Amino acid sequence: MSQPETGSPETPNEETQATAPAVPAKRESRGSPALTLVFALPALGISIGLAVAGYFIWNQLQQLTGEQADMEPRLEQQILPLQNSLQTISNDWQAGRREIEQQLGRLGDGQTALGERVNRLAALVGRSESGWTLAEVEYLLRVASESLQIRRDKHTATAALTGADNRLRELADPQWLPVREQLARELNALREVPDVDFDGIALRISDDVNRVAGLPVAGSRYEPPQAEPEDFDATRTAGNWKDLVQVVWSSLKELFQLREHDKPVSPMLPPERAWFLKENLRLQLAAARLALLREDHEAYRQSLMLAGSWLKEWFDNEDQAVSAMVAGLEDMAAVDIHPQLPDISRSLQLLRQLQKQQEILAEPEALPGSSGESAPVSGDSDGDDQAAPAAQKETVPVQENAP
Repeated sequence: MSQPETGSPETPNEETQATAPAVPAKRESRGSPALTLVFALPALGISIGLAVAGYFIWNQLQQLTGEQADMEPRLEQQILPLQNSLQTISNDWQAGRREIEQQLGRLGDGQTALGERVNRLAALVGRSESGWTLAEVEYLLRVASESLQIRRDKHTATAALTGADNRLRELADPQWLPVREQLARELNALREVPDVDFDGIALRISDDVNRVAGLPVAGSRYEPPQAEPEDFDATRTAGNWKDLVQVVWSSLKELFQLREHDKPVSPMLPPERAWFLKENLRLQLAAARLALLREDHEAYRQSLMLAGSWLKEWFDNEDQAVSAMVAGLEDMAAVDIHPQLPDISRSLQLLRQLQKQQEILAEPEALPGSSGESAPVSGDSDGDDQAAPAAQKETVPVQENAP
C-alpha cells in the first residue's frame, strides 16, 4: 500500500483521471479499520470477558469436581451405616415375619385342635338346641320317676311326663317317637290309678275325733213306758168279790212291770267307763289317721273297722250322729290309700338308650379331619409344645420364599 502512494505524482493525467474516481473509495477504505476497530474492541472485550468468565466457570467446575470427589467418600461413609441399619431392620423384619407366621401356624393348629375338641364335646354333651331339649326331657323324666317312687305323688309325676312329652313334640324328631309312645302308655297307666285325698280323709278323721265327746253311749237314753189307760181304779176298795179280783191284779201290776222290746237291751255303762270308752275310740281314730299319713293301708283299715264296731256295739245306734259316723268310717275304710303304682322308668331308660346310639353314630362325624398327631382332648401343654415345632417346620419354607 505504500508503493502506490509514492508513485502517484509520476503517473500521467489519464491515469490520474482514470483513477480519480477511485479516490473516494480509498478514503472509504481508510475509514474501515477504525470502524473495524470500533467493532473489534467490544468483541475483544466480550471475548476477554467470556474467557475470564469461562476461566472462572472452569475453576468453579474444578472446585465442584474436587468437592464432589471429596464428598463421595464421605457420603459413602455416611450411607454405609444407614445401609447396615437398613439391612439389620430388614433382617429383623424377616425374622419377625417368620416368627409371626410361625405363631399363625401354631394358632391355626390350635384352632384346628380346638375345633376338634368342640366337635367332640358337642357330640358327647349335645351343645345344640336338640341336645338341651333332650337334657330337659331327661330331667323331667327323672323328676316324674322319683316323685312317684319316693313320694307317691301321682299329680307331680303326671305333670312331669306331660311336660316331657310336650318337649319331644316341639322337637319334632321322628327318632324320638318310641319315647313318646312309651310316655303315652305311662300316662294312661297313671290315669288309671285312683286319686286318694289324703288331706280330706285326715281332716274327716280329725273331725270325728272331736265329735266323739258328744256321742251318746248305749243305754243312756231312757224312755219310761206310757201308762195304759185303765177302766178300773185301783185305789178304790172292793165292794164285792168281783172288785176284789181287780184290786189284787192292779196291786200286782204295780209290783211287777213287764215290757216288750224289739231289740236286745244294752247294759247301761257307768260314767267312768263311758269316759274310757270315748277316749279309746279317740285313740283308735288317731291311730287310723297316723296310718293314713304313713300310707299303711292294713293298719288304717283295721283301725277304722275297729272304731266302727265299737260305735255299733257301745253307742246308741239310733242316734243320727252315731249312725252318720259309722257310715263315714265305713266309706273311709273302703278307700285304698296305697294303690298299686305303675312303673314309669321305662321311658327314661329308652331315652338314654337312644341317646347312646345317637352318640355312637355321631362320633365319626365329629372327627372327620382328626389325625393321630392332633392335640388330646384334655388340652395338656405337652401336646401343644410338640405341635409347635411341626408348625415351624411347615411355615419356614414359605417364609424363605417370601419376597
